[in-house]
Amino acid sequence: MRTAFPYPILGGDVALMVNEVWVDNIKLNLNLVSDFERTVALHSIKRDWDEIKVKVSVTGDADELASDVWESPTCIATVRNRRTNVRLSFPLVREGQGHWGGEVELRRGEHVDRCEIDALIVARVNGVEGRLIGRAESRWSADFQAKQPVRQRSVKMIWKDFPDHPALREFRDDPWILDAEQSEPVLYLNSSVEGFRAVLENSSSTERKLVREVMATQIAAEAWTAMFNAALYASAVNDGEPEWPGGWHEEILRRMLPDFFPDISPDEALVELVRRRTTGESASDLHARLMHSATRHSRKQKTVASAARTLARMADAKGDS
Repeated sequence: MRTAFPYPILGGDVALMVNEVWVDNIKLNLNLVSDFERTVALHSIKRDWDEIKVKVSVTGDADELASDVWESPTCIATVRNRRTNVRLSFPLVREGQGHWGGEVELRRGEHVDRCEIDALIVARVNGVEGRLIGRAESRWSADFQAKQPVRQRSVKMIWKDFPDHPALREFRDDPWILDAEQSEPVLYLNSSVEGFRAVLENSSSTERKLVREVMATQIAAEAWTAMFNAALYASAVNDGEPEWPGGWHEEILRRMLPDFFPDISPDEALVELVRRRTTGESASDLHARLMHSATRHSRKQKTVASAARTLARMADAKGDS
């Protein structure tokens, strides 16, 4: 449920991204930063550390922010640790219309377990300073106990040289492939594709960040699609009663089925889905619903829209120069 405000607020989405993580001035491997899960895994730090700096960027709708409804919009990043009751704010620097960047600091003595990183856009509204007009749609989590950057069960990602790997050699030209046959799904990323790993692990420029974000959501959308299909074929119905497959197959189905049939129960949805699969009925409709669900869970629509706005802003800036 959205909170009602007695003054105008932003209608467009506010996107918060983590771009880099530095541990005592040593850059953390981006394999431990998941855009999809919005999580930074810090368990793997094998030494004592004093301070972690998380470099973030925030993007809002530039056209909306340029209107005269709000005066002097600014952005701050916040850090909250519920276990230690720490709450900190960090002003971000305006880097263009609707775009801010900066960093938050996590000091060792102030955090345990995990903390949340959020972003707020505030402005003067009707003469009142500090009005909250926008907030990041999705917070990030910095997890001090996680070995992998996940909020919950997620896909394990492994870099492999496909041409040199016997099981993957057949797919030598594919940038990624999902193995859904194991007890846990594994997403293999092809390190032999020139420049692919550099794009995903090095976002040193705005252009690279955009490519990384769009590519990451495309990978996530295809992974969701492949996992759903594997989970569907692992399901069955006996005497009209659904048989949930258990494990990650069941988790995927329970997360995605409400996108297919929002007006019926999960059990009824599974029965209907298996029936349509076995009869071949409404195959095109099911495919469209699967694309919608995969897009929603991978946040592809919002990432693409944000990237398009950023590209348009960059093009306008070049045109004005």
